Amino acid sequence: MSRQLILVRHGQTLDNVAGIAQGWNDSALSEVGQEQVQRLASRLAALKPTAIYSSPLGRALATAQAISAATGLPITQLEDLREMSYGGWEGRSFLDVRREDEATYQRWIHDGEASCPGGESHAAVRRRMERALGQINSERPVVVTHGTVIRIAVTALLGVPVLTAMQFAQDNAALNLFVWRGDRWVLKVWNDSTHCVNTER
Repeated sequence: MSRQLILVRHGQTLDNVAGIAQGWNDSALSEVGQEQVQRLASRLAALKPTAIYSSPLGRALATAQAISAATGLPITQLEDLREMSYGGWEGRSFLDVRREDEATYQRWIHDGEASCPGGESHAAVRRRMERALGQINSERPVVVTHGTVIRIAVTALLGVPVLTAMQFAQDNAALNLFVWRGDRWVLKVWNDSTHCVNTER
């Protein structure tokens, strides 16, 4: 079996449902999210992962704990896997941010080094995700993290510009699979949440 990397996003949270920017704030998994992570855990167990790494934020840890229960693997927490810090935008809806802070928002989505007010830039998140991925040393690890950082991580893994992240979708409890071939990562599965079919209510 070739070396693999499995990135997964946490299950749906109450703030996800409300369209709230969570960032380094946290929100509990919704009822749907709890069902999603159980289905995700069952699917991942069949892939026989060799390690579990997780963001320390509660929504990611709750997802990682379900995977740990299904696989018997311990969880290693890495601070660098936490979601992007949205700074002053955290706790607000993204619709309000776009309407009320349009100039800053436009800079943030068009300039990789432009930060959220009091938060992070896309480039800063890419640098810490590269650092986090460099600490992962396992044949087939599952990495439980967040939507924005997964979209940014794929730009690092594939060697494409960081703002390409804006063109990738990432659903709750989705699975993303990379395979190491020769001297590079190859994306084999992206944003697969078929295990979550019929969980929406």
